[in-house]
Amino acid sequence: MYKVSSSSLLLFTSSIFLMACSGEQETAAPEMATSQAGSEQSMSMDDAATGEFSMLQPRALIHVVADFDNSMNLYRDIGLEIIAGPEPLAYSALLDQVQTSAPGALGSVVTYDIPGSEMDFQLIEFAGVEGNAFSQRLYDPGVTRFSISLRDMETAFEIANRYDIIVDTTGGEPVFTQRPRNETQAVMMRDPDGFVFEFIQSGNPIETDVPESSNIYNARSSLALEDRARAMEFYGGILGFEASDPNTVADAVLLLEGTPDAVASTGRTQPPGSTNVWFFWEFSGIERTKHSPAPQDPGASAISILVEGLPAMLDAIKQDGFEVVTENGEIVEYADRQVVLVRSPDGLLVELVETL
Repeated sequence: MYKVSSSSLLLFTSSIFLMACSGEQETAAPEMATSQAGSEQSMSMDDAATGEFSMLQPRALIHVVADFDNSMNLYRDIGLEIIAGPEPLAYSALLDQVQTSAPGALGSVVTYDIPGSEMDFQLIEFAGVEGNAFSQRLYDPGVTRFSISLRDMETAFEIANRYDIIVDTTGGEPVFTQRPRNETQAVMMRDPDGFVFEFIQSGNPIETDVPESSNIYNARSSLALEDRARAMEFYGGILGFEASDPNTVADAVLLLEGTPDAVASTGRTQPPGSTNVWFFWEFSGIERTKHSPAPQDPGASAISILVEGLPAMLDAIKQDGFEVVTENGEIVEYADRQVVLVRSPDGLLVELVETL
């Protein structure tokens, strides 16, 4: 049985604005957003790679959970296929870091295929180590949002309601967000482990090769920033994300959210090697909590990224003053890969992986 959150208005209206800017839609609704004055120079792979290192593609979006039983079946039942697990976690920068303080700790992982995406989705559970659980809020720096594109909202939402989810959207059910332009529906939720996720049924869906038998035909992650300029030094300057100018949420939308003193902006970004548009978004003028979780903390998000030239990339990360989480700040080598765990300026854990 689902519950309706008391913060539903804020999360719902933020979701509407972000979807209006989505790669699945034509343009942002003019009454909802206006471009910021000036132009933010787009970051490119040429800025990041310098011929020595580069990001190849997103590898996985990771949720660290307290117990697989809470969310594992939810994501399977809404249409994400389990392609591996539950199985022991191995060759992982997250596990390696956990074991530096708890040598007997073990990890388990469930991996899902995301139709239409080169990225996997993973749930990771640790045992033999204490973690500090926390709850996610859409506007807190370091939070990821898992946006799932559907052909049939009604079916997926009915399935989700069989689980202990929280519906943050006003009224506790999907709403039409872009009438009269199109029939896009959306609903914002938190899964049984407290992670933000949403369903979108587009009124103007993208073309896809995903079979009609699959209700899910795409999904992406979006990232909450603390400070856009510093974040782009990491995502653009190091990883090579291409970012468009951000849009500012109009005053009318902020009033609708119940945050008249807040300022919100969002902009599209294209991760290298990704077929999907992600979003960077940022709030100010509202109380936010930046989380910098340990890998074992339930509620922690992480993204795993496939790269080349990892030693040179790590040198650049250190030179630019970004945090290296892995013990001693050194790359961990396995038979078929080398890995390191770093942290974005917003607190998000980022696993860098190079295959050998």
